[in-house]
Amino acid sequence: MAANGPVTIYTANSTTGGILRTAVVSVRDIYRYRHLIWTLFSRDFKAQFKQSLLGYFWTALGPLFGVVSFVFLNYAGILNPGNTSVPYPVYAFVGTSLWGFLTSSISGMSSGLNAQSELIMRTNIPKIALAASALANIVYGILVNLVLIVLFLVLFGVRVSLASFFFPFLAMPLIVLGVGIGLAVSVIGIIAKDISRLVSQFFSLMMLLTPVIFVSTHITSPWLHRLILANPLTYLIELPRSVLVGQPSPYWPQYAAASAVCVVVLLGGVKIFDMVQDLVAERL
Repeated sequence: MAANGPVTIYTANSTTGGILRTAVVSVRDIYRYRHLIWTLFSRDFKAQFKQSLLGYFWTALGPLFGVVSFVFLNYAGILNPGNTSVPYPVYAFVGTSLWGFLTSSISGMSSGLNAQSELIMRTNIPKIALAASALANIVYGILVNLVLIVLFLVLFGVRVSLASFFFPFLAMPLIVLGVGIGLAVSVIGIIAKDISRLVSQFFSLMMLLTPVIFVSTHITSPWLHRLILANPLTYLIELPRSVLVGQPSPYWPQYAAASAVCVVVLLGGVKIFDMVQDLVAERL
């Protein structure tokens, strides 16, 4: 009688499950490796400014350069954004800063794994923790933007109210959306190299359909105006900016619905990351 072969016992994988369970496990891994995340951020942050003429000033110059062209076109009479409730430089800078919160979150998270490829190949550190090392850089850039926004408000004499202090919290859905998309792109982009470029081009187009540098009510084309109002990003830009400068906004219900979508996208991004992450090491 042949000897019995080895017995294999299959057990449930504690890292799999529904979207909420995956999110809880991911948060737990990020917290567990928080000191490593901070070390990686410090290393990468300092490295990007080495042998740089202006060093850390680039973090502030980037947002300023991003809005200069629109302000110039406005003063030259080439760009007619409509009547703004505050001086146009303030209106445009707040809008481009909010848009930058979204795009920088996407680009930062999507490149997180590529930046830590050596650690992925040599260690068993959860990949979500390595991807999260980009979060610190994103948060730093956002804080610099907030300081610049305050300087713009002071420089142009824009009065604010107590409600204006809620601006950072109202901008959070854009960051949540960017992190969710960036997490999905970070793993899918390693398998399909052109996905990052497609996402970047898509949001470049979406900026033209979002009132970042123009007033939505200034659009005279009926179909284009309807398209802008159907864009959830419209409300994620319009409402925080209105609250910041003390203007009433009728878009609270739309903003709440768009914010809920952002949370769903984040949870979906975490789940996609969890499902595809095991293929990352093979493709790096």
